[in-house]
Amino acid sequence: MKLKLLSTIILVILLPFVTKAQYQHSKLDSLKMALKNAGNDTARMVTLFNLSSYYVESNRDSSTFLGEQSNRLAKKLNQPLWTAQYLLVNAYFSMQQGDYSSAFKLCHEALNIIQDEKNEKNVYIPNDDQFAKDPHKYRLSLIMGVYHQLGNIYASSGNNEKGIEYFKKEIDLSNSLNSNEGLVESNMNIGQEYANMKKFDSSLIYSRKALNYANVTGDKTYVGYILDGIGSVYFINNQIDSALKYYHDALLVDKEQNNVFSQMISNISFASLYKNLHQPDLVKLYATEALQLAIELNQPYFISSSSDLLAGAWKMKGNADSAFAYLSTAKRLRDSLSADQNQKLTKFQNLNFEAQTQLEKEAQNSIDAKNKIRIIALIFGIALLSILAFVFYRNNLQKQKANKVLQKTLTDLKSTQTLLIQSEKMASLGELTAGIAHEIQNPLNFVNNFSDLNTELIDELQEGVSNGNYEEIKTIANAIQENEQKINHHGKRAGDIVKGMLEHSRSSKGVKEPTDINALADEYLRLSYYGLRAKDKNFNAEIKTDFDESIGKINIIPQNIGRVFLNLFNNAFYAVNEQKIQNSISYNPTVSVKSEKCDGKVRITVRDNGKGIPQKIIDKIFQPFFTTKPTGEGTGLGLSLSYDIIKAHGGEIKVESKEGEGSEFVIQLPNV
Repeated sequence: MKLKLLSTIILVILLPFVTKAQYQHSKLDSLKMALKNAGNDTARMVTLFNLSSYYVESNRDSSTFLGEQSNRLAKKLNQPLWTAQYLLVNAYFSMQQGDYSSAFKLCHEALNIIQDEKNEKNVYIPNDDQFAKDPHKYRLSLIMGVYHQLGNIYASSGNNEKGIEYFKKEIDLSNSLNSNEGLVESNMNIGQEYANMKKFDSSLIYSRKALNYANVTGDKTYVGYILDGIGSVYFINNQIDSALKYYHDALLVDKEQNNVFSQMISNISFASLYKNLHQPDLVKLYATEALQLAIELNQPYFISSSSDLLAGAWKMKGNADSAFAYLSTAKRLRDSLSADQNQKLTKFQNLNFEAQTQLEKEAQNSIDAKNKIRIIALIFGIALLSILAFVFYRNNLQKQKANKVLQKTLTDLKSTQTLLIQSEKMASLGELTAGIAHEIQNPLNFVNNFSDLNTELIDELQEGVSNGNYEEIKTIANAIQENEQKINHHGKRAGDIVKGMLEHSRSSKGVKEPTDINALADEYLRLSYYGLRAKDKNFNAEIKTDFDESIGKINIIPQNIGRVFLNLFNNAFYAVNEQKIQNSISYNPTVSVKSEKCDGKVRITVRDNGKGIPQKIIDKIFQPFFTTKPTGEGTGLGLSLSYDIIKAHGGEIKVESKEGEGSEFVIQLPNV
């Protein structure tokens, strides 16, 4: 009797498909408040479903009522995946009542909805769901729920192997999604099924896995079931002390989680154990509690089991009348349940057979259809190959002729490209030369002025010698000496400028060297500005610099980076000059350069308040030969070459612009 009762208890599959909200039993008041404050139908749909899930194991009527309300909103909002979840909860309820055929149909109805990929479009996923940003993974997680319910149905109907197969499918899918979802319940149920098959070692392994996942995820909903199952294994193996400990812990967790169904199971387990120990008072205590819960949950099978235990307790106490009353109740329910259960089980087995037959028929039809398609495809393929062979032969002749034309065109294009690149270099050289000329002109003016002054002083010196005025001679000599020092200073300054320009203009060997990027940018900024001033004396612009002195030197090819700076500065001054021509009164042309360290890189920003670049062409400005300047004023190679140079340095160059407000070019180089 003991083994039979325990086997019956372990056989019960206890898992519904639930959302994470069900695990948060302590937040029932929060869920009710959320429903009260729900601002739209979507919020009401989710909250109603969460409340329905909360009541699954404590108040089936409330759960059903709330689930139906949620499903009505899901249909109104065109949320089929939420309808599928509702169907899975109903499948669980049908399975609990022993109506396996209805549960089986509801599962497959839900599966058809979930497998339709179009249903993952526009699906609402709560932000607290681990797949909130991935509708495809969210849909796959619902398939895990279907596998779970199918496992429940097969296990409850006596097909343990098939039940374990579906639970393991659920585990595999959960692992493929890198998720812990469903691992508590699936491992728990596998452990119970192995116990039914008397494979107790395997049962304990999977049950303890379930406990471990419960601790990892914080999901304590079914910890009571797990502990009760482990206790039953110890009871069957006559390890009474261990069984009592696990039953006691199970009942504590059940009450903490408000899992009424699990409390009923734990009370039956306790009553069965104390019946084995011939302690009728304790049997009465736990069996009475189990009977009340079974009546509350409308569970005829467990009403019968509890009555059976109470009959045994009264019999041990020598009260035959009470024993007979409970025994009669138990027998009447068992007979009724047995007939109804056999009918439902037969119906489910027939349905399962029909489903299997339909699948085999569809598979055979699919094979025949595929064979026909292969034959048609083969004939069509042969015909297509014949046509293609003729087309390829004709195209090959035409390509040979076209290749000769293309070869000549390519040769001409390369020649033109070489000329254009040379033109760009000459234009840059002209602008650079103008800047150099302006830079050298300043110290040369000082040299010339002091030289003229010294000539006049020498005339005065000679006159002083003739007059014998030694004090005046001494003063004039000192002035001449000072002027000579100034001439020497400005001469060296001009020499340094020429030396620097020669270094920057010599052919690059492609060797990187430590370079002060701030000094390089400042130098080319001034050269570009004075080059434009040499062309147009009326041009003026405000120059702003903000250099980060902490950058120091970085490894670059200075001649190449200098060319990049010159191109960017020339374009910036050209843009503000064009804007000045159009807005000559209120406009203040400004070009700013900023350097800074950022995320291990050096960033140089060149900004102007010129006419800007239209958005429709901004993606083209780094393409070779593309220019916004009028014909004859630009080759369209400056920014293209700059892009290549920056890429070769392991950096990047970006542009942002707003038409009529200006442009900003940002260069990022490795800070090494």
